[in-house]
Formats: sequence, C-alpha cells, structure tokens
Amino acid sequence: VRDVVHSWTVDTLTATATAAIAEGIDFGGDTLTGPVRLVNGTQIFSRHVMVSDRERVSNVAGIRDMYEHQVMKEFKVIARNAEARLWIVGAAVSASATGTELPTAAPTMAGFRGLGISTASSASGGVTTADIVTLSETLFNNGAEPDSVWFAPASKRQFVNATVSSGSGNVRNIAATDQKLVANIDVFETPFNQLYAVITDRFIPIGTSSAVGAYYIGDRSMAKIAFFRPPQHKPMGKSGDHTRGIVLMENTLQLDHPSSWAAMLGVTNG
Repeated sequence: VRDVVHSWTVDTLTATATAAIAEGIDFGGDTLTGPVRLVNGTQIFSRHVMVSDRERVSNVAGIRDMYEHQVMKEFKVIARNAEARLWIVGAAVSASATGTELPTAAPTMAGFRGLGISTASSASGGVTTADIVTLSETLFNNGAEPDSVWFAPASKRQFVNATVSSGSGNVRNIAATDQKLVANIDVFETPFNQLYAVITDRFIPIGTSSAVGAYYIGDRSMAKIAFFRPPQHKPMGKSGDHTRGIVLMENTLQLDHPSSWAAMLGVTNG
C-alpha cells in the first residue's frame, strides 16, 4: 500500500443474452460496463511499552529481559486487534486523503461487512445446513468460488450439533480401530460442488443479540491484508530510569470483489 487511502477496481460481466445475431449486420457499439473503484482506509494498531530499567536487569524466572518480553507480547496483541477488526459489525471506512486525522477521529478500516458483501438473515437464529446452502447458492449465482466457511466458536458448536451430534445422514465418523469418536466437521461440500474448509475464528462477534452474530462464507484468495506500515518496533528516547518504545503496524483489508464473500446474519450463541 502506498497511501493511507487504499483503492482498487472491481468489474462485472454484462448479463447473459440469448438473442440471435443476424448475419452480416453493421457494427454497432454495445453498452459496456465500466470498472468501479473500491476504497478502504488504513488503520493504525499500536501499543506503548514502558519497563523500568531496574526491572530489566532483574533476574525474573524464565524472562531474560522484561522489556523485550513485553515488546514480543505486544506484537501478538496488535495482530489480534487487527484480526478482530476484520469481523467488526457495520464497520465503515473513516480516513482522509491527506493522512492527517485529529486524535478524536482516528482513521479506521472497514471490515468484511463494511465492503458491501452479500448478506442473508438466519431463519432460526442458529446455524443450519439449509441456511449455509442458501448462502452458498447466492455466491454460486454471483460467479464466486468460495473455499471456506468461518464460524465463531459458538456457531461452530451449533454447526457440529446440527450435523454430527444429530446423527443426520452419514455424518457420524467413528474411528473404531482407535476407539475414538470424532465429533467434528472439517470439510463441508455443498450441492453446488463447493468444497469448504470449516474454520473457527475466536474473534468473530457472537452474542445473545441477533444483531451481533454472523458467520461467513468466502474465497480466501480474494481477501488480502494490505500493509501501509508493516509490524515494527520504534524505540523511544530516554527520559528517565526506564526503557520505552512503540509497537506499531498500519494496514487495511482489500477485498478484490464483494461478490466473493457473504455473511449469514442474525445468529446467536444459543
């Protein structure tokens, strides 16, 4: 990414036409569809680390240097924060072309639901194979090639309960020779020959309110994390008997085409 406001183009095919073309007709320009520019702003994820110099030289069990330990840990913290941002509910981009924002108006990036993906509402408030197939049909008709379904932990539990635990069809997998019952689904195939990896992400929002919960189906190759400033550590100057620094990265979500992802809304953690 070369700017704080990241943009890319998406295009669509003209609707199918079945009318016959006469022989020997004169040239006539068809109505063409033009590309559309999508925009997402970069968001800063940072943590400020300060450790006293006394603590740095202390021989803490298992920790050689407390400052380095905290810096390493905060890299993981900002990575988790950035991942959680991808799934935020109703997130819209907020960033200026100049790259200058007031502290009260920090730049934010849009997540999947802020980039215009297809959505549907769960008929039951839970996860059902019927809803998954319906959403898959929407993606199929859009011309997408989804390869994964993404659940919050509670939604994955509902999915397993609706398949393995219910004993519906030939979905109970018993490894008799190992004396092991596998109560899990790692791969799901739809009636449209779409083969999904079933992925659980702990940061997908879920709750008792149907306005919060959702699960997602999409093509992973169409979603990219674009870095404006890659993960980095910035040591700060000394101003006392302590060591301080900033752990920082700035990135955004690039979704090559909104039609490649979809969300089933209205899912609760029941």
